Amino acid sequence: MIVERETLCIIGNAKSPKSDPITHRFVHFFITFIADAETGEIIDLEVSTALQLTNIFIRGLFIGQSLAAVDEALLEKVRTHYLGTSQRAIQVAYKDAVRKYRAWRNNVIITE
Repeated sequence: MIVERETLCIIGNAKSPKSDPITHRFVHFFITFIADAETGEIIDLEVSTALQLTNIFIRGLFIGQSLAAVDEALLEKVRTHYLGTSQRAIQVAYKDAVRKYRAWRNNVIITE
């Protein structure tokens, strides 16, 4: 992926339910966001999902949104449009990525 602006790679982590196929495949749930460093706009992302179609659907929800602040409307959209067992994990991973982006913007080092 070639991007003509400064970008960041931010990985949001979460736990998915034990019954979720994602847990069996990856152990943890994560979303890798590529975001504009200046604005936090989500340019691209990939999700640790079991199926490519699920990944495409989640990308459609998030691309063009921002990591600058938690968007409650976006969280509601995930709740009402994504009816999979990892729904909560998607929301947590997004919030984790927002936390990491905001820390980076404020020059705060996060140690995990």
